[in-house]
Amino acid sequence: MSPDSPIGVFDSGVGGLSVLSALVRELPGERFLYFGDRANAPYGEKTHERIAEISLANSEMLLSLGAKALVVACNTATAASVELLRERFPDVPVIGIEPAVKPAFEAGCRTVLVLATPRTTSEERFTSLLERRSREYGGKAVGVPCPGLSELIEEDRADAGYFEKLFAGYADLSPDGIALGCTHYRFAVKQIRQASGGIPVFDGAEGTARRCRRLLEERKMLSVSGGGIEFIGDADGRILRFWEKKGKIND
Repeated sequence: MSPDSPIGVFDSGVGGLSVLSALVRELPGERFLYFGDRANAPYGEKTHERIAEISLANSEMLLSLGAKALVVACNTATAASVELLRERFPDVPVIGIEPAVKPAFEAGCRTVLVLATPRTTSEERFTSLLERRSREYGGKAVGVPCPGLSELIEEDRADAGYFEKLFAGYADLSPDGIALGCTHYRFAVKQIRQASGGIPVFDGAEGTARRCRRLLEERKMLSVSGGGIEFIGDADGRILRFWEKKGKIND
């Protein structure tokens, strides 16, 4: 393994492309292996144990292809498996993604809705994060399960109506911030803003990319050979087409 080895990134489908976009912007000189695990999608409907098993298999596969670091570009997989992966691969930087609750509070929000898959909202790591950040900043972070939303985004069928119904159940909290707890949801930010009346939306992808850079810098593993992306595990080409259409997110 050398500084010119690629960074392995995996998700259950297109959601992790939002993280890949942030990684490419932060680390333009790096090579990336992106694995869209559509065979096991969606992760959000599986058990904790099954997600951990899948994440371990995905990581082993990416490492066998020469990855020098692993980015778990899925909130559900991060919550279920990131500690296991760090324990199993102690010599490899393993970077997960967390909902951007801290940036939301630091921006002055007091009540933050944290949108996530039903599986993620049931994970202890997720609930502990929300409780810790709420105590730390004296605010309130509320987990909001979003059943079926990842699949709608995969099919490019998410609309503002879904979020209007979702937010109606939390109107009494008067939320002033929304944090994304699923990487898929970055592709529905416009619909979220429309349905919420323009409440600020916070995403954790940039923080994940910055952490990846820091860990590689600490290990003197930043690449000097030039960047590129290889998409693997996408027999029908859907993930590549999605990336070409929407992956390079700037807004």
